[in-house]
Amino acid sequence: MPEPVTRSFDSWSGYRSAMLEMIGQVHSTLLISDPDLSETGLESSAGIEALTALLQRSPQPLAIRILLQDASHLEQRCPRLLGLLARFSQRMVVRMASDVRAVPDAPFAAADGLHLVTRFHHERARGKHCTDDPQSTSVQVAQFETLWASGETGPNGVQLGL
Repeated sequence: MPEPVTRSFDSWSGYRSAMLEMIGQVHSTLLISDPDLSETGLESSAGIEALTALLQRSPQPLAIRILLQDASHLEQRCPRLLGLLARFSQRMVVRMASDVRAVPDAPFAAADGLHLVTRFHHERARGKHCTDDPQSTSVQVAQFETLWASGETGPNGVQLGL
């Protein structure tokens, strides 16, 4: 296994670049815990392309799991992500944290239990990108799994025809 590498970032563009780079490294599963996805850059065309490529190459039935505190940004300002959710509804799922107070203040994305992109606080861009580092990733993955188990169904991209 390669040596772990940790790089810091302190700007929103650095954070978004780290997210895209990590999504490109994913072989099977991506976990995202974020307040609302507004700063991730996933709604961009590059973000959608990276997520689509991941969904197409992953052998896992459920390749992407996203845990949010608030879905309003996703529902109101992310038509590309909602379209991707509708298209890959069996392989990409969004859930809402049932107890928002239990969600850590540090948003993160973890790939395959090996790679991690995390911000130190949800209001700031400062954070780190860890590659080939299961030790750094394990705590966030455990927190994610606990919150996921108690989470509630979130947006699925399907529009109701009322």
